[in-house]
Amino acid sequence: MKLVGYCRVSSEGQEDNTSLENQRRRIEAYCHAFDHELMEVFVEVGSGKDTAQRPQFNKAMELVANEADGIVALKLDRIARSCRDVLTLVEDVLQPQNKALVLLDLNVDTSTPTGKMILTMMAAVAELERATINERCQGGRKAKAEAGGYAYGRPAFGYSAQDGELVPVEPEQQAIEVIRRHRRSGKSYAKIADYLNGQSIPTKRGKQWSAMQVQRVVSRLKAS
Repeated sequence: MKLVGYCRVSSEGQEDNTSLENQRRRIEAYCHAFDHELMEVFVEVGSGKDTAQRPQFNKAMELVANEADGIVALKLDRIARSCRDVLTLVEDVLQPQNKALVLLDLNVDTSTPTGKMILTMMAAVAELERATINERCQGGRKAKAEAGGYAYGRPAFGYSAQDGELVPVEPEQQAIEVIRRHRRSGKSYAKIADYLNGQSIPTKRGKQWSAMQVQRVVSRLKAS
């Protein structure tokens, strides 16, 4: 077969077993061992989420469409990041043109029925693993938030995030005390907002206060 090689890393500093040099070397060794013609190797640095942001991948696929018999990569996640994307590539692009996808780590060649079956199964497993990891991360963030720690999102007025923890911002804490004091004296949210603006005390984004913003701060004080 005439194959086009594709290598990708997410960042230039990536030096693990999926480094560009390692990927190229293993692709070349595979083609030599099975007597395939390696027409060209395309190299990419960047995210694999969107093919529109991968010009080298698009060039590789153009060469596959015009001259080669398929595309070869070291791992499934060098080509795409989800089961749906991989199967879409195979079923909608490669197979109608009689082209193959070869993945060295899975020993998959989609030009064969067995290779297609293995790819479908492995892609589904990979997607399940990513979903499980995401679920664990979300659970960890939730547990940290329930324990009173900072987990995610924009820090509330009065705090900033440093090294994964909430740290008080002194000027904002002073503004909170002003809001608390004026609210206890019976002033409306609108009156408090006018006072803060008159004293040139900014919101977290450096803008002027509104009654609704003051109400949010008061609501958080009641909840804490």
